[in-house]
Amino acid sequence: MNACKLPLTAAFLIGLAVACGKPETDPGQGQGQGQTTPQVVAVSSVSLDKTSLSLTEGESATLAATVKPDNATNKTVTWSSSNASVASVDASGKVTAVAEGTATITAKAGDKTATCTVTVKKKVVAVSSVSLDKTSLELTVGETATLVATVIPDRATEKTVSWSSSSSSVATVDASGKVTAVAKGTATITAKAGGKTAICTVTVKKEGVVAGDPEGFNNENGTW
Repeated sequence: MNACKLPLTAAFLIGLAVACGKPETDPGQGQGQGQTTPQVVAVSSVSLDKTSLSLTEGESATLAATVKPDNATNKTVTWSSSNASVASVDASGKVTAVAEGTATITAKAGDKTATCTVTVKKKVVAVSSVSLDKTSLELTVGETATLVATVIPDRATEKTVSWSSSSSSVATVDASGKVTAVAKGTATITAKAGGKTAICTVTVKKEGVVAGDPEGFNNENGTW
C-alpha cells in the first residue's frame, strides 16, 4: 500500500514545483502588440490660385487653396477678410465684392497662411437720359439765363454735365449752364452726361429789339 502511494506523492510534488516556478502572466502583456501611434504630419505651406483679384460691386469669385503636403494630417482651410464691408468670404473661399475699396483675403491651414488682395471697383450705372428745363430760349444781347439739366437715373455713376455752345460768338455757356447772349443770331447749347445729350436753341436779339420781330428796331436812327 505504501509502495503504491509513493509514486503518486512524488508526482504531485513535482507538478506543484513546476506550477510554482512558472512566471505569472501580466494581464496587459501582449495587448496592443503590432499597433503604432499615428504620426501627425504638419502643414508645410498654403497657396492660393490668385494673389490679387479685381471685382466690381456685387460680383463674386472663388479662390482655390492648395495645402502641402498632400498627406498633411489636418488640411482644413479657414478663410477671413481684413474688411468684410469691402469684400466678404465664405467657408468655401467664395469672395463677394460689397463696396468700393481694398481688402485682404486670408486662407489658413495649420499655422500656415496665404493671402489675396481684392480690389473692388464701384459699379457703373449708365446714364439713360439728359433733359433741360428749356428747349428754346430768347435773349437780348448782354442778357443771361441759366439752364437746368436733369440726369436720369439718380444713381448714375457719372452725373457730371458738360456744356457747350455751337456758336460762342452768339451765345456762351459756362460750367454751371449759365448762358450769356453775345451777339444777334442763333446758337445751340448742348448739355452732355454719360454719352447722352440734350439741347436748347438760343435766339439772340439786338438790344432794344422786340422779341418776335425778325428785323428789329435800329435805336441809332429810329428805323426798323
